[in-house]
Amino acid sequence: MGSIARTTLKTTAVFGLRFVVQAATLLLVAYALGPDAYGAFAGVIGLAVFLGSLAGFGMPLLQLRASAAGPGKQHGALPYAFPAVLLSGFLLLAIYVPLCLYLFPSARLGAGLLFAFGFSELIVQPLLVLFASMRHGAGEVVRSQLLQLMPLFLRAVAAGAVVMLAPASPLLWYCWAYVLAALASFTVAWNGMAVAGFRSWRLPQGAEWRQAFGFAAAEVSRNGPTELDKSVAMRFLGGSDAGLYAAGSRIVAAFVLPVMAMVVSSLPRLFREADGEYVPIRLIVAMLASSCIYGAIMALLLWLGAPRIDGLFGAAYAGIGGIVGAMCMVVPGLSLRLVSGYVLMVLGRVWWRVGVEFLGVFLMVFFGYFLMPEVGVTGMVYALAFSEWGMVFCSLLVIGIDLFKVRGPRDGGLMGRRGDGNRS
Repeated sequence: MGSIARTTLKTTAVFGLRFVVQAATLLLVAYALGPDAYGAFAGVIGLAVFLGSLAGFGMPLLQLRASAAGPGKQHGALPYAFPAVLLSGFLLLAIYVPLCLYLFPSARLGAGLLFAFGFSELIVQPLLVLFASMRHGAGEVVRSQLLQLMPLFLRAVAAGAVVMLAPASPLLWYCWAYVLAALASFTVAWNGMAVAGFRSWRLPQGAEWRQAFGFAAAEVSRNGPTELDKSVAMRFLGGSDAGLYAAGSRIVAAFVLPVMAMVVSSLPRLFREADGEYVPIRLIVAMLASSCIYGAIMALLLWLGAPRIDGLFGAAYAGIGGIVGAMCMVVPGLSLRLVSGYVLMVLGRVWWRVGVEFLGVFLMVFFGYFLMPEVGVTGMVYALAFSEWGMVFCSLLVIGIDLFKVRGPRDGGLMGRRGDGNRS
Protein backbone atom coordinates (compact mmCIF):
# COMPACT_ATOMS: atom_id res chain seq x y z
CA MET A 1 0.00 0.00 0.00
CA GLY A 2 1.43 3.39 -1.01
CA SER A 3 2.03 6.26 1.37
CA ILE A 4 -0.84 8.28 -0.08
CA ALA A 5 -3.22 5.31 0.31
CA ARG A 6 -2.15 4.80 3.94
CA THR A 7 -2.47 8.49 4.72
CA THR A 8 -5.83 8.59 2.96
CA LEU A 9 -7.12 5.74 5.14
CA LYS A 10 -5.96 7.49 8.31
CA THR A 11 -7.33 10.81 7.14
CA THR A 12 -10.60 9.14 6.16
CA ALA A 13 -10.89 7.87 9.74
CA VAL A 14 -10.45 11.44 10.99
CA PHE A 15 -12.98 12.65 8.44
CA GLY A 16 -15.29 9.87 9.58
CA LEU A 17 -15.05 11.29 13.08
CA ARG A 18 -15.63 14.71 11.56
CA PHE A 19 -18.75 13.35 9.85
CA VAL A 20 -20.11 12.10 13.17
CA VAL A 21 -19.33 15.42 14.87
CA GLN A 22 -20.90 17.45 12.07
CA ALA A 23 -23.98 15.23 12.02
CA ALA A 24 -24.40 15.57 15.79
CA THR A 25 -23.90 19.34 15.61
CA LEU A 26 -26.39 19.66 12.76
CA LEU A 27 -29.07 17.68 14.59
CA LEU A 28 -28.53 19.47 17.90
CA VAL A 29 -28.33 23.01 16.50
CA ALA A 30 -31.27 22.45 14.15
CA TYR A 31 -33.34 21.09 17.04
CA ALA A 32 -32.33 23.87 19.44
CA LEU A 33 -32.92 26.76 17.03
CA GLY A 34 -35.82 25.60 14.87
CA PRO A 35 -36.06 26.12 11.08
CA ASP A 36 -36.41 29.93 11.13
CA ALA A 37 -33.46 30.68 13.42
CA TYR A 38 -31.38 27.91 11.87
CA GLY A 39 -31.87 29.39 8.41
CA ALA A 40 -30.67 32.78 9.68
CA PHE A 41 -27.71 31.18 11.45
CA ALA A 42 -26.70 29.17 8.36
CA GLY A 43 -26.95 32.26 6.15
CA VAL A 44 -24.66 34.47 8.24
CA ILE A 45 -22.21 31.64 8.97
CA GLY A 46 -22.04 30.73 5.28
CA LEU A 47 -21.06 34.31 4.45
CA ALA A 48 -18.55 34.35 7.33
CA VAL A 49 -16.87 31.13 6.16
CA PHE A 50 -16.75 32.46 2.60
CA LEU A 51 -15.08 35.70 3.70
CA GLY A 52 -12.90 33.74 6.15
CA SER A 53 -11.18 32.02 3.24
CA LEU A 54 -10.26 35.49 1.96
CA ALA A 55 -9.10 36.52 5.45
CA GLY A 56 -6.45 33.82 5.27
CA PHE A 57 -5.26 35.53 2.08
CA GLY A 58 -3.74 32.33 0.72
CA MET A 59 -1.23 32.16 3.58
CA PRO A 60 -2.15 28.61 4.71
CA LEU A 61 -1.45 27.25 1.22
CA LEU A 62 1.79 29.23 0.98
CA GLN A 63 2.82 27.82 4.35
CA LEU A 64 1.82 24.30 3.28
CA ARG A 65 3.96 24.65 0.18
CA ALA A 66 6.92 25.92 2.22
CA SER A 67 6.58 23.08 4.74
CA ALA A 68 6.31 20.48 1.97
CA ALA A 69 9.57 21.72 0.42
CA GLY A 70 11.61 19.94 3.09
CA PRO A 71 13.13 20.14 6.58
CA GLY A 72 14.18 23.58 7.77
CA LYS A 73 11.57 25.38 5.67
CA GLN A 74 8.52 24.78 7.85
CA HIS A 75 8.51 28.39 9.08
CA GLY A 76 9.13 29.87 5.63
CA ALA A 77 5.95 31.95 5.31
CA LEU A 78 5.18 32.61 8.98
CA PRO A 79 6.97 35.98 9.43
CA TYR A 80 4.61 37.61 6.94
CA ALA A 81 1.67 35.19 7.16
CA PHE A 82 0.60 36.22 10.68
CA PRO A 83 0.41 39.98 10.08
CA ALA A 84 -1.22 39.47 6.67
CA VAL A 85 -3.95 37.24 8.16
CA LEU A 86 -4.61 39.66 11.02
CA LEU A 87 -4.73 42.69 8.74
CA SER A 88 -7.09 41.13 6.19
CA GLY A 89 -9.21 39.54 8.94
CA PHE A 90 -9.93 42.78 10.78
CA LEU A 91 -10.61 44.65 7.53
CA LEU A 92 -13.12 41.98 6.48
CA LEU A 93 -14.73 41.98 9.92
CA ALA A 94 -15.45 45.69 9.49
CA ILE A 95 -17.24 44.82 6.22
CA TYR A 96 -18.96 41.63 7.38
CA VAL A 97 -21.21 43.04 10.11
CA PRO A 98 -22.86 45.83 8.07
CA LEU A 99 -23.08 43.52 5.05
CA CYS A 100 -25.07 40.95 7.05
CA LEU A 101 -27.35 43.65 8.45
CA TYR A 102 -28.06 44.77 4.87
CA LEU A 103 -28.41 41.36 3.20
CA PHE A 104 -30.38 39.53 5.91
CA PRO A 105 -32.77 42.02 7.57
CA SER A 106 -35.34 39.25 8.09
CA ALA A 107 -32.84 37.34 10.25
CA ARG A 108 -33.18 39.97 13.00
CA LEU A 109 -29.66 39.34 14.33
CA GLY A 110 -27.98 42.11 16.29
CA ALA A 111 -24.55 43.56 15.55
CA GLY A 112 -23.12 41.91 18.68
CA LEU A 113 -24.01 38.40 17.48
CA LEU A 114 -22.69 39.12 14.01
CA PHE A 115 -19.44 40.51 15.43
CA ALA A 116 -18.96 37.35 17.51
CA PHE A 117 -19.52 35.03 14.55
CA GLY A 118 -17.31 37.21 12.36
CA PHE A 119 -14.49 37.32 14.90
CA SER A 120 -14.51 33.52 15.13
CA GLU A 121 -14.49 32.88 11.37
CA LEU A 122 -12.49 35.88 10.11
CA ILE A 123 -9.78 36.18 12.77
CA VAL A 124 -9.43 33.03 14.87
CA GLN A 125 -10.22 30.32 12.32
CA PRO A 126 -7.74 31.53 9.63
CA LEU A 127 -4.96 31.56 12.24
CA LEU A 128 -5.89 28.04 13.33
CA VAL A 129 -5.80 26.87 9.70
CA LEU A 130 -2.36 28.49 9.35
CA PHE A 131 -1.05 26.38 12.24
CA ALA A 132 -2.66 23.27 10.74
CA SER A 133 -1.04 23.94 7.36
CA MET A 134 2.41 23.80 8.98
CA ARG A 135 1.75 20.23 10.10
CA HIS A 136 0.01 19.33 6.84
CA GLY A 137 2.97 20.37 4.69
CA ALA A 138 5.37 18.51 6.99
CA GLY A 139 3.46 15.28 6.31
CA GLU A 140 1.45 15.29 9.56
CA VAL A 141 -1.84 15.21 7.68
CA VAL A 142 -3.84 13.46 10.40
CA ARG A 143 -2.65 15.81 13.14
CA SER A 144 -3.43 18.76 10.90
CA GLN A 145 -7.00 17.55 10.44
CA LEU A 146 -7.41 16.88 14.16
CA LEU A 147 -6.48 20.50 14.87
CA GLN A 148 -9.22 21.66 12.52
CA LEU A 149 -11.66 19.13 13.98
CA MET A 150 -11.25 20.50 17.51
CA PRO A 151 -13.52 23.57 17.18
CA LEU A 152 -16.18 21.43 15.49
CA PHE A 153 -16.14 18.99 18.40
CA LEU A 154 -16.38 21.79 20.96
CA ARG A 155 -19.30 23.32 19.06
CA ALA A 156 -21.08 19.97 19.15
CA VAL A 157 -20.62 19.87 22.93
CA ALA A 158 -21.91 23.44 23.16
CA ALA A 159 -24.95 22.59 21.03
CA GLY A 160 -25.72 19.65 23.31
CA ALA A 161 -25.51 21.93 26.34
CA VAL A 162 -27.90 24.41 24.73
CA VAL A 163 -30.40 21.62 24.02
CA MET A 164 -30.23 20.35 27.61
CA LEU A 165 -30.42 23.78 29.25
CA ALA A 166 -33.12 25.05 26.84
CA PRO A 167 -32.42 28.77 27.45
CA ALA A 168 -34.85 31.46 26.37
CA SER A 169 -32.39 32.71 23.71
CA PRO A 170 -30.69 29.57 22.35
CA LEU A 171 -29.00 31.39 19.46
CA LEU A 172 -27.37 33.90 21.83
CA TRP A 173 -26.01 31.12 24.04
CA TYR A 174 -24.75 29.13 21.07
CA CYS A 175 -23.12 32.24 19.60
CA TRP A 176 -20.88 32.82 22.60
CA ALA A 177 -20.13 29.10 22.88
CA TYR A 178 -19.11 29.28 19.20
CA VAL A 179 -16.58 31.99 20.02
CA LEU A 180 -15.20 30.13 23.05
CA ALA A 181 -14.77 26.94 20.98
CA ALA A 182 -12.70 28.84 18.41
CA LEU A 183 -10.54 30.53 21.05
CA ALA A 184 -9.93 27.29 22.97
CA SER A 185 -8.87 25.47 19.78
CA PHE A 186 -6.56 28.31 18.79
CA THR A 187 -4.92 28.26 22.23
CA VAL A 188 -4.19 24.53 21.95
CA ALA A 189 -2.74 24.97 18.45
CA TRP A 190 -0.60 27.94 19.55
CA ASN A 191 0.86 26.11 22.56
CA GLY A 192 1.89 23.15 20.44
CA MET A 193 3.79 25.09 17.78
CA ALA A 194 7.03 27.04 17.50
CA VAL A 195 5.99 30.26 15.78
CA ALA A 196 7.77 33.30 14.46
CA GLY A 197 8.41 35.96 17.09
CA PHE A 198 6.73 39.35 16.90
CA ARG A 199 10.03 41.06 16.08
CA SER A 200 10.40 39.02 12.89
CA TRP A 201 6.93 39.91 11.60
CA ARG A 202 6.72 41.84 8.35
CA LEU A 203 4.27 42.39 5.53
CA PRO A 204 4.63 40.29 2.37
CA GLN A 205 6.75 41.64 -0.45
CA GLY A 206 5.88 41.92 -4.14
CA ALA A 207 6.29 38.31 -5.28
CA GLU A 208 4.84 37.01 -2.00
CA TRP A 209 1.74 39.19 -2.41
CA ARG A 210 1.25 37.91 -5.96
CA GLN A 211 1.52 34.26 -4.92
CA ALA A 212 -0.72 34.82 -1.92
CA PHE A 213 -3.32 36.64 -3.99
CA GLY A 214 -3.58 33.72 -6.41
CA PHE A 215 -4.03 31.20 -3.59
CA ALA A 216 -6.48 33.51 -1.79
CA ALA A 217 -8.60 33.87 -4.90
CA ALA A 218 -8.59 30.08 -5.32
CA GLU A 219 -9.68 29.51 -1.71
CA VAL A 220 -12.43 32.12 -1.94
CA SER A 221 -13.74 30.64 -5.16
CA ARG A 222 -13.61 27.11 -3.68
CA ASN A 223 -15.74 28.15 -0.71
CA GLY A 224 -18.13 30.21 -2.81
CA PRO A 225 -20.33 27.42 -4.20
CA THR A 226 -20.00 25.40 -0.96
CA GLU A 227 -20.99 28.12 1.53
CA LEU A 228 -22.81 30.89 -0.32
CA ASP A 229 -25.72 28.66 -1.29
CA LYS A 230 -27.01 28.96 2.29
CA SER A 231 -26.70 32.74 2.11
CA VAL A 232 -28.46 32.85 -1.27
CA ALA A 233 -31.28 30.69 0.12
CA MET A 234 -31.63 32.98 3.14
CA ARG A 235 -31.71 36.05 0.89
CA PHE A 236 -34.33 34.77 -1.57
CA LEU A 237 -36.31 32.26 0.53
CA GLY A 238 -35.95 33.35 4.15
CA GLY A 239 -37.68 31.77 7.11
CA SER A 240 -38.16 28.05 7.53
CA ASP A 241 -37.55 27.23 3.84
CA ALA A 242 -33.99 28.56 4.13
CA GLY A 243 -33.53 26.46 7.27
CA LEU A 244 -34.75 23.31 5.52
CA TYR A 245 -32.43 23.91 2.58
CA ALA A 246 -29.43 24.68 4.83
CA ALA A 247 -29.94 21.49 6.84
CA GLY A 248 -30.28 19.39 3.68
CA SER A 249 -27.20 20.99 2.15
CA ARG A 250 -25.13 20.21 5.26
CA ILE A 251 -26.22 16.57 5.12
CA VAL A 252 -25.16 16.22 1.49
CA ALA A 253 -21.84 18.01 2.05
CA ALA A 254 -20.98 15.62 4.88
CA PHE A 255 -21.17 12.64 2.52
CA VAL A 256 -18.27 13.89 0.37
CA LEU A 257 -15.83 14.12 3.30
CA PRO A 258 -13.90 10.99 2.14
CA VAL A 259 -13.19 12.79 -1.14
CA MET A 260 -11.69 15.66 0.82
CA ALA A 261 -9.65 13.11 2.80
CA MET A 262 -8.15 11.84 -0.45
CA VAL A 263 -7.40 15.37 -1.65
CA VAL A 264 -5.71 16.59 1.54
CA SER A 265 -3.66 13.37 1.74
CA SER A 266 -2.38 13.92 -1.80
CA LEU A 267 -1.65 17.65 -1.55
CA PRO A 268 1.95 17.48 -0.21
CA ARG A 269 3.00 15.14 -3.04
CA LEU A 270 1.06 17.11 -5.63
CA PHE A 271 2.71 20.35 -4.54
CA ARG A 272 6.16 18.74 -4.73
CA GLU A 273 5.42 17.44 -8.22
CA ALA A 274 4.07 20.87 -9.23
CA ASP A 275 7.51 22.37 -8.55
CA GLY A 276 9.30 19.68 -10.56
CA GLU A 277 9.61 18.63 -14.19
CA TYR A 278 6.85 16.05 -14.37
CA VAL A 279 3.11 15.98 -13.74
CA PRO A 280 1.72 12.78 -12.08
CA ILE A 281 -0.88 11.98 -14.72
CA ARG A 282 -1.85 8.56 -13.35
CA LEU A 283 -2.43 9.95 -9.84
CA ILE A 284 -4.57 12.79 -11.19
CA VAL A 285 -6.68 10.47 -13.36
CA ALA A 286 -7.09 7.99 -10.47
CA MET A 287 -8.26 10.77 -8.13
CA LEU A 288 -10.80 12.05 -10.65
CA ALA A 289 -12.12 8.56 -11.40
CA SER A 290 -12.34 7.63 -7.71
CA SER A 291 -14.25 10.79 -6.86
CA CYS A 292 -16.72 10.18 -9.70
CA ILE A 293 -17.40 6.57 -8.68
CA TYR A 294 -17.69 7.46 -5.01
CA GLY A 295 -20.06 10.34 -5.78
CA ALA A 296 -22.33 8.09 -7.83
CA ILE A 297 -22.48 5.47 -5.04
CA MET A 298 -23.21 8.10 -2.37
CA ALA A 299 -25.92 9.65 -4.54
CA LEU A 300 -27.68 6.28 -4.78
CA LEU A 301 -27.40 5.66 -1.02
CA LEU A 302 -28.71 9.14 -0.22
CA TRP A 303 -31.63 8.67 -2.59
CA LEU A 304 -32.53 5.37 -0.94
CA GLY A 305 -32.17 6.79 2.58
CA ALA A 306 -33.78 10.20 2.02
CA PRO A 307 -37.33 9.16 3.10
CA ARG A 308 -36.00 8.22 6.56
CA ILE A 309 -34.31 11.58 7.20
CA ASP A 310 -37.54 13.36 8.17
CA GLY A 311 -37.75 11.27 11.31
CA LEU A 312 -34.30 12.39 12.51
CA PHE A 313 -35.15 16.10 12.57
CA GLY A 314 -38.70 16.01 13.88
CA ALA A 315 -41.95 17.59 12.74
CA ALA A 316 -40.48 21.10 12.49
CA TYR A 317 -38.30 19.94 9.58
CA ALA A 318 -40.95 18.01 7.67
CA GLY A 319 -39.96 17.79 4.02
CA ILE A 320 -36.19 17.76 4.50
CA GLY A 321 -36.02 14.19 3.19
CA GLY A 322 -37.44 15.33 -0.14
CA ILE A 323 -34.83 18.10 -0.35
CA VAL A 324 -32.00 15.65 0.33
CA GLY A 325 -33.42 13.25 -2.26
CA ALA A 326 -33.46 16.02 -4.86
CA MET A 327 -29.86 16.92 -3.97
CA CYS A 328 -28.63 13.47 -5.02
CA MET A 329 -28.03 14.88 -8.49
CA VAL A 330 -25.47 17.26 -6.96
CA VAL A 331 -23.29 14.70 -5.13
CA PRO A 332 -21.19 13.32 -8.05
CA GLY A 333 -20.66 16.84 -9.35
CA LEU A 334 -19.61 18.11 -5.93
CA SER A 335 -17.11 15.24 -5.55
CA LEU A 336 -15.59 15.86 -8.97
CA ARG A 337 -15.48 19.62 -8.45
CA LEU A 338 -13.55 19.32 -5.18
CA VAL A 339 -10.84 17.19 -6.83
CA SER A 340 -10.69 19.02 -10.15
CA GLY A 341 -10.22 22.38 -8.42
CA TYR A 342 -7.03 21.23 -6.73
CA VAL A 343 -5.83 19.51 -9.89
CA LEU A 344 -6.12 22.82 -11.73
CA MET A 345 -3.88 24.38 -9.07
CA VAL A 346 -1.32 21.58 -9.45
CA LEU A 347 -1.25 22.14 -13.20
CA GLY A 348 -0.56 25.83 -12.62
CA ARG A 349 -4.08 26.87 -13.64
CA VAL A 350 -4.91 28.82 -10.48
CA TRP A 351 -6.73 31.59 -12.30
CA TRP A 352 -8.64 29.10 -14.44
CA ARG A 353 -9.86 27.53 -11.22
CA VAL A 354 -10.85 30.93 -9.83
CA GLY A 355 -12.71 31.79 -13.02
CA VAL A 356 -14.51 28.44 -13.15
CA GLU A 357 -15.65 28.59 -9.54
CA PHE A 358 -16.79 32.19 -9.74
CA LEU A 359 -18.73 31.13 -12.81
CA GLY A 360 -20.32 28.50 -10.57
CA VAL A 361 -21.34 31.15 -8.04
CA PHE A 362 -22.83 33.25 -10.84
CA LEU A 363 -24.80 30.28 -12.19
CA MET A 364 -26.11 29.48 -8.71
CA VAL A 365 -27.30 33.05 -8.06
CA PHE A 366 -28.68 33.46 -11.59
CA PHE A 367 -30.73 30.26 -11.66
CA GLY A 368 -31.70 30.64 -8.01
CA TYR A 369 -33.05 34.13 -8.62
CA PHE A 370 -35.38 32.89 -11.37
CA LEU A 371 -36.24 29.41 -10.08
CA MET A 372 -36.88 29.97 -6.37
CA PRO A 373 -39.90 32.26 -6.87
CA GLU A 374 -41.43 29.58 -9.11
CA VAL A 375 -40.67 26.31 -7.30
CA GLY A 376 -39.36 27.37 -3.87
CA VAL A 377 -36.66 25.28 -2.19
CA THR A 378 -36.44 22.88 -5.14
CA GLY A 379 -35.39 25.83 -7.29
CA MET A 380 -32.36 26.36 -5.06
CA VAL A 381 -31.46 22.67 -5.44
CA TYR A 382 -31.65 22.96 -9.23
CA ALA A 383 -29.55 26.14 -9.12
CA LEU A 384 -26.89 24.32 -7.10
CA ALA A 385 -26.92 21.42 -9.58
CA PHE A 386 -26.43 23.77 -12.54
CA SER A 387 -23.57 25.41 -10.64
CA GLU A 388 -21.71 22.22 -9.66
CA TRP A 389 -22.01 20.43 -12.99
CA GLY A 390 -21.15 23.59 -14.93
CA MET A 391 -17.93 23.89 -12.93
CA VAL A 392 -17.12 20.21 -13.45
CA PHE A 393 -17.54 20.46 -17.22
CA CYS A 394 -15.30 23.54 -17.51
CA SER A 395 -12.64 22.16 -15.12
CA LEU A 396 -12.40 18.77 -16.83
CA LEU A 397 -12.13 20.46 -20.21
CA VAL A 398 -9.08 22.47 -19.08
CA ILE A 399 -7.54 19.48 -17.26
CA GLY A 400 -8.00 17.22 -20.29
CA ILE A 401 -6.29 19.71 -22.58
CA ASP A 402 -3.37 20.13 -20.15
CA LEU A 403 -2.86 16.40 -19.57
CA PHE A 404 -2.90 15.77 -23.32
CA LYS A 405 -0.16 18.39 -23.71
CA VAL A 406 2.15 17.00 -21.02
CA ARG A 407 1.67 13.27 -21.68
CA GLY A 408 4.99 11.72 -22.73
CA PRO A 409 5.21 8.51 -24.83
CA ARG A 410 8.55 7.57 -23.23
CA ASP A 411 7.07 6.99 -19.79
CA GLY A 412 3.81 5.36 -20.87
CA GLY A 413 1.66 8.08 -19.34
CA LEU A 414 2.71 7.45 -15.74
CA MET A 415 4.20 10.92 -15.60
CA GLY A 416 4.02 13.72 -18.15
CA ARG A 417 6.85 16.11 -18.90
CA ARG A 418 5.80 19.64 -18.06
CA GLY A 419 5.80 22.06 -20.95
CA ASP A 420 6.40 25.78 -20.70
CA GLY A 421 2.97 26.67 -21.91
CA ASN A 422 0.79 24.93 -19.37
CA ARG A 423 0.84 27.67 -16.73
CA SER A 424 -1.32 30.73 -16.63
